[in-house]
Amino acid sequence: METNGENIFDGASNKLFQDLKNEEVKEFLVNNYQGKSFGQEREEEVYRYIVNNSVFFASMAAQHGSSVITEFLYEGIEPRSVFDEYALSSKAGRAIKARLLAMEKELPKIIDEYRAKGNVLIANLGSGPGRDMIDVLAEKYKDASDIKVVSIDKDMTALRRGKRMAEIRKVGHLIDFVQASFTRYEPKEKFDILILVGVLCPLKTEVCIELLRTVRNLLKPGGCLIASNVAKPMLQEDPFACYIMNFVADWKFVYKDENELKSIFEKSGFNWKRSFSDEFGFHIMGIGTV
Repeated sequence: METNGENIFDGASNKLFQDLKNEEVKEFLVNNYQGKSFGQEREEEVYRYIVNNSVFFASMAAQHGSSVITEFLYEGIEPRSVFDEYALSSKAGRAIKARLLAMEKELPKIIDEYRAKGNVLIANLGSGPGRDMIDVLAEKYKDASDIKVVSIDKDMTALRRGKRMAEIRKVGHLIDFVQASFTRYEPKEKFDILILVGVLCPLKTEVCIELLRTVRNLLKPGGCLIASNVAKPMLQEDPFACYIMNFVADWKFVYKDENELKSIFEKSGFNWKRSFSDEFGFHIMGIGTV
């Protein structure tokens, strides 16, 4: 779609506007994205239209941090509305699954490094269902007797789903699902590896530092943290997705680059090792040790 002769939308956004039949909603989204203000009544009408016509955005609006949202991006939605199609085809949406794939590629390297030293105890913090570890265990460690994972989340519904998924994939015996706040969790034994995916994204730097200082206490000496944060290229390359997530669900991220994430690790007491990213460069995953 061109505005003032300039194409300011990407392919996924253009398709959304092409397929969207409600002209008033289309006009609102195009102009509000560019900074035009509308009255609260009009804003409410558009908001209601979107959540009434999208499984994805209704879920996002109903539960701010729901793991259902990421599972939709992993598995898809059928049937899809035009808004669901947009969410799944946008670069920001596809980057979530790309982040999962990047994690699943890197995790075995780290697990095998610690496995060479003995038994490996892993905590998946704020795990939701814990699909990343379920997939990795099912693919590479189904018969292992020296690996144990604890998935910790406050959302019991997500944990129940994770337990079902783990049993279906024949790795339920390798994962304990614990309903708790991971910042208050007191393990019987400290962990070799911590996974913290998607938690830091909305947090300011100083809050991230305090959070990592807290979780550092869950690690054994020499233990490893893998923590992700949304990166600045998402805002630069898919700004409309960032806009609509904020409009529907007040999702406001604090985008960070590698140097900023490295500084957070180091100021919270971790030794920075390296980072990796999804194929879009929209998420950066840092690795540090204590």
